[in-house]
Amino acid sequence: MTSADLDALCEGRHPDPFAVLGPHAGRVRAFLPGAARADLHSGVGAPVAMTRVDPRGLFEARADGAAYRLRVTWADGTASEIEDPYRFGPVLTDLEAWLLAEGTHLRPYEILGARPCEQEGVSGTAFAVWAPNASRVSVVGDFNAWDGRRHPMRLRRECGVWELFLPGLGPGDRYK
Repeated sequence: MTSADLDALCEGRHPDPFAVLGPHAGRVRAFLPGAARADLHSGVGAPVAMTRVDPRGLFEARADGAAYRLRVTWADGTASEIEDPYRFGPVLTDLEAWLLAEGTHLRPYEILGARPCEQEGVSGTAFAVWAPNASRVSVVGDFNAWDGRRHPMRLRRECGVWELFLPGLGPGDRYK
């Protein structure tokens, strides 16, 4: 990760957060502004302490790329265990993206917006919004203190849709 990537990420303007967050070449990176500590837990063995790479909230640890959860201790002393949304694949299939791009998808209302779903055995909500000219799009809500830096979405350039799967989020949770 370059210093330009880091600055863009911390300022909430990175054009492709999936390129720098989540699992990459034997490492896992997580951007957790307001976290005092983060541990990587794979469910096997002891949790691995993540190294704070930047004081603005970037953490990193060695990992084999298998499923993992993040145990986060926040600056106020509270702790939580969360799934990392940047370890999950795309929300839209390649066929859905292609049909949206050519304008022939017959039911775009079934894949755009917010919809409860399951990815890799984890329940959550898939977000997809068509905004081809936007420079960035984030999901904000009570779950991330309404901080637009925490959950920036992935742009599917081929169809102009921004997408993100947020594990653990469900009906009744406040977001926008």
